[in-house]
Amino acid sequence: MSKLTQKQILLFCLTLIILFCIPIYTIVVSTDTLKDGTEFLFKVRAFDPYDMFRGNYLNISFEEQEIYGEFNTSSNNGHDDYYVTIGTNPDGFAYFSKISKSKPVGTSDYFKTTAYYYSYDNFYRVDTPTRYYMNEKKSFNAEQKYRENIQNTYVKVRVKDGKMVIVGVYVDNILIDTID
Repeated sequence: MSKLTQKQILLFCLTLIILFCIPIYTIVVSTDTLKDGTEFLFKVRAFDPYDMFRGNYLNISFEEQEIYGEFNTSSNNGHDDYYVTIGTNPDGFAYFSKISKSKPVGTSDYFKTTAYYYSYDNFYRVDTPTRYYMNEKKSFNAEQKYRENIQNTYVKVRVKDGKMVIVGVYVDNILIDTID
């Protein structure tokens, strides 16, 4: 058996530090967004599939997933990173107000995502968060409540400086996690 050199030990320790720093960074950024981000409500279409490896979760599909705009010629096939600015309708629900390749100035109400450009209709399809995990014992009743009130389902998100985090899914103004 060969002895490990100081360089190998240092490299191993550095690797461990990096492995722990990545999830910690993700948690800190998400927590900061949840704490200080601007709150928005988006209408959604959701369903509750079962996946043997991931359990029960709501697969969320935002009703608002498209934004019109001219094709960015510096784009790589139209599927690139973009910044999407969010606005609010008079009814209180959010919409995508602007899409840009550069970070918006003067607002923190935007998130960074990928989008694909559809040239036949001159719009971008924006990628949004899609999964909301919940207690498996409550998911069946939550799905039933959702199916009874499809039109009254929305998701609450918080947005800050390019990050979007889901706060909760609401059916008929009731947080879906509290449905028994």
